[in-house]
Amino acid sequence: MDSLSFDPLVVQYDETRTFDQGCFDAALDYLAERFPPRAFPHVFEPGIGTGRIAVPLAERGYRVTGVDISTEMMAILEERLKARPLPISYQVADVTDLPFEDAEFDLAVAVHLFYFIPEWRRAADEILRVVRRDGPLVLMHTGMGEEVPALTNRYHELCTERGCDTRMVGVTSTSELVAYLRDIGCGIEEICDRWTWTTRVRLDKAIGYLASRAYSYTTKATDDVHRWAVNKLTMEFEQSLGEMSGEFDVPNRIRLVLVTR
Repeated sequence: MDSLSFDPLVVQYDETRTFDQGCFDAALDYLAERFPPRAFPHVFEPGIGTGRIAVPLAERGYRVTGVDISTEMMAILEERLKARPLPISYQVADVTDLPFEDAEFDLAVAVHLFYFIPEWRRAADEILRVVRRDGPLVLMHTGMGEEVPALTNRYHELCTERGCDTRMVGVTSTSELVAYLRDIGCGIEEICDRWTWTTRVRLDKAIGYLASRAYSYTTKATDDVHRWAVNKLTMEFEQSLGEMSGEFDVPNRIRLVLVTR
């Protein structure tokens, strides 16, 4: 099975991956202080997408090189860079077979990446290969965005009832990835609760994102199963909340895992 491409999700990708800007800025400032651009000038970002991470990194003084398998996502990045040129380069490439020399980069930043790669161990090995020995791999999680875990979990259950497996194709959790990295001799430092906030999401908005297949897991369901699951979700949660304008409070945080060798 190939890695999941975000081409079908490009229209709503950034909209559904929102975060608290203050927390996001503080997390990137922390990285820039911990790994300053003067000492770690060249950043590699696998899964660079629309540049929502690469652009603010470049604004902080880094030179960023990224790869992605989604040409449509990178087309958005291209337009961004036309409006404001920054030291960012990118190309189409698979993370499991990177077109770079050993130790070509000073550090790597990977955001929500390994869930979408069946050969995620090979991808991790490749990323570590192209980063210098004393440079970190930063695993960054920017929160749930507009996603509501209760809806997501119920959607998976309903699709499973109809015989559709909508689970991620790659790693099942960050803990699984961290365990592998520890097994191959990496040091791990986790920063979990430094940047937190709560997102309020309306039911109708959350259902709308699901219906439009704004999340990668929804692309794995057939059209019939997807429509049935969304209709079922709408009925169940409208009854639970009493109205479609009801809101969920979703706890959110930015989490960093610093991987060293």
